[in-house]
Amino acid sequence: MTMAKNRFRGPGVCACVALLACAPFVAAGIVAAEAPVIPQYGPDKHEGVSSCDGSTCHGSAAPRNDRNVRQDEVLIWSEEDRHSQRAYKVLLNRDSKRISKNLGRKKPPHQDDLCLDCHADNPPPDKRRTENGAFRVEDGVGCEGCHGGAERWLRPHDSGISHAKNVELGMYPTDEPVARTRLCLSCHLGDRKKFVDHRLMGAGHPRQSFEVALFSILQPYHWEPDDDYTARGKQAPSDVKLWAIGQAVAVDEVLDAMLDDNRNTLGLFPELVLYDCQACHHGIDKTRRWRPRASTGLGPGVVRLNDSNFLMLVQALQLIDPASAKALRADLKKLHQGASEGRGDPKAIARKIRANLAQLLPKMEKWRVDAKALRALSKNVLADALGGEYADYAGSEQAAMAIQTIVYGYYAEELIDDDVYDGLEQRELTKLLDSVADPDKFNPDNAKKAFRALEAKLRGK
Repeated sequence: MTMAKNRFRGPGVCACVALLACAPFVAAGIVAAEAPVIPQYGPDKHEGVSSCDGSTCHGSAAPRNDRNVRQDEVLIWSEEDRHSQRAYKVLLNRDSKRISKNLGRKKPPHQDDLCLDCHADNPPPDKRRTENGAFRVEDGVGCEGCHGGAERWLRPHDSGISHAKNVELGMYPTDEPVARTRLCLSCHLGDRKKFVDHRLMGAGHPRQSFEVALFSILQPYHWEPDDDYTARGKQAPSDVKLWAIGQAVAVDEVLDAMLDDNRNTLGLFPELVLYDCQACHHGIDKTRRWRPRASTGLGPGVVRLNDSNFLMLVQALQLIDPASAKALRADLKKLHQGASEGRGDPKAIARKIRANLAQLLPKMEKWRVDAKALRALSKNVLADALGGEYADYAGSEQAAMAIQTIVYGYYAEELIDDDVYDGLEQRELTKLLDSVADPDKFNPDNAKKAFRALEAKLRGK
């Protein structure tokens, strides 16, 4: 195992942490019949974290350079990862109890499936290895919450069999960009079996935010996508390619939520949680006044969709398939007008966008993210930022996360050296991420100023 360089270092990581709160495409969208089953819903028993944390397995106190995996994965997860016991313990605090009370729930949060479905590994009781206390819901989002119930693959997986065979035995393919993003979004947005709707938000649940490339890094990584990793048959796409595919999956999942009748039951369409929070929840001082965005076709005083993932997908498609980028811009405008003003048929537009996405994944997977692509991508994202396209908080937030990933791409492609990269992290990137760290304090002018400073530093690189 070779140790990879840290992705993001210094204050940039600290500032961005504040933001944290596979199958092919088919005509209906990314969620295909042959897609891997989300671990919580799988057929295999979950053996528990204790089945993985032996010192010769994944419970080493330090990384082992003489093996093809780190072997200290459980240590990283338990001490640094918010998915560990921290996710479960949140359910014991005063805020969680207040949310539960506001919703009129009969069980306390730490015993309520509504909460446990995302704050822990919560398979059905008959899918838990309970002998000797092996499986503990108190462990939070444990190993099998992401890697799949280990009933069939636990013992074979360290015997030299291929990654593909592990997947056949029930391991979830977290290395695949589509599969990973779908898994993450099953909680960071919701899916057809669990969903953070506007009632939960109204009861006090924090706002949801997600971007798969950056969140994977800040998790933090407990794996090394090195030569050993790919030799076992695993995918290791660049962070920018993962970002692009992740945006496509996010758009698809948002549209799936919009089209799912079971998630649109309050008499409004779409479900309120799919709208931009700050379209309603914002101050009324002069810094927060309505600002026009030609891409929406909407005037002031209109509740608008959260289109931040769509905006980022457009940026990726401008380099991968410009015609599709143009079509998505046009369809997004129609979607806004249909969802916010009742013009046209927004469900038909949503289905059209999903169908178009079905044709794009092969091109996205073949996209070569080289120096030319990185320069063009950063130029386009920053141009839209300076042109006011990200005047909404959610758009600025997604653009800031994208730029963080793109700047690391500059570093990985040696377009900037260590000193320049460190300087950007300590100054320009930190200021940019600080400008979107708190939605209640967001000022679009401050965000634009931070984008402008970064654009000046990257110009000519």
